[in-house]
Amino acid sequence: MTDHVAFSKAFITSDDFVTLPVEARCLYFEVCMNARPKGVSCNARSTAKCGGIPEKYLWVLVKKGFLREIEDGHFQIVHWYENNGIGETAKKRNNYPYRVWREQVLERDGFACVNCGATNNLHAHHIKPFAKFEECRLDIDNGITLCRKCHAALHREQRRKEKEECLKNDTIG
Repeated sequence: MTDHVAFSKAFITSDDFVTLPVEARCLYFEVCMNARPKGVSCNARSTAKCGGIPEKYLWVLVKKGFLREIEDGHFQIVHWYENNGIGETAKKRNNYPYRVWREQVLERDGFACVNCGATNNLHAHHIKPFAKFEECRLDIDNGITLCRKCHAALHREQRRKEKEECLKNDTIG
């Protein structure tokens, strides 16, 4: 069982989902609620049986791409990460190499904010943005240690400058 299961409103109101038979939708919710971490269900068949839902609806979910059979009796919930609000960026930031990079940046900076010297609520900030510069995401020289407050202030300032630049470009063009 997981500690937290959520359902993306965009996903459960999508045409693909709402056009499923109601039994398949109910079974999907039940399977998700009983899934293990990473969206693996080892009891989807018994979940259907206990809910009085014919097993054929399990195969409807497989055919429509909501579940994938990974081995006999075990199923993977295809949209697990999307339903739980775990986007691609979060998955990339929660991997082992990223965690090592973060620790190296904090250690290099003495586990203190380079702006104010704070030693709690520390973030490893990418100097060149994580989303735009994939090639240097794990380069220790592309990171600095900031406390939460200084990190938020830095991003506010960056957004302000970007907005000014956009306005400047709009008035010129």
